[in-house]
Amino acid sequence: MNLKYAVCMLLIAGLVLAAGCISSEKTGGKDAGVPTENLPEGFSLIAVVDDSTPGIDMEDEIADFRGDEDIGTVKATVGKYQWGEMGKDYDARVTVIDCESEENAQTAVSNYIAQPEFEKPPFVGVDRFSTAVVNGRQVTEIRDKVGKELKYLYIWNDGSRVVLVEGNGDRANSLELASATGL
Repeated sequence: MNLKYAVCMLLIAGLVLAAGCISSEKTGGKDAGVPTENLPEGFSLIAVVDDSTPGIDMEDEIADFRGDEDIGTVKATVGKYQWGEMGKDYDARVTVIDCESEENAQTAVSNYIAQPEFEKPPFVGVDRFSTAVVNGRQVTEIRDKVGKELKYLYIWNDGSRVVLVEGNGDRANSLELASATGL
């Protein structure tokens, strides 16, 4: 593990906590579809960020949804979760975007899936896309490459709301996090 990376991660986590980003207020969190309580085993909430979070540009957080097609004006909330060793493992995330219409939400999903990095399979013989069931709804499963392992992502729209769950390398745990959104 790179000591410089670990120190940077700890500093970032400290700054996020110091900025008061972890909140149980109704402005973000569960009301926005981002799970804050009763998380699957192994996941712990680091922060919930939205437009009111100091020092965070939400456009950077949702840049992958802004593709070739316009998604209009949106309101986004991102939950960041620790599941592995701090400074060594990547964080899991849940991004919820409220769009002006269901069509804009479908466009945001399409833009995300159409990213150039998703054109090729993550590994030889592994399909990039599949389907899964989350809370009784069929969703798109994306298999992403992180180092030499797979990371499971789930994306869908619920009316005018887009949900992206960036889990970890355990499919069952990642599906549990997706189910925790309640959407």
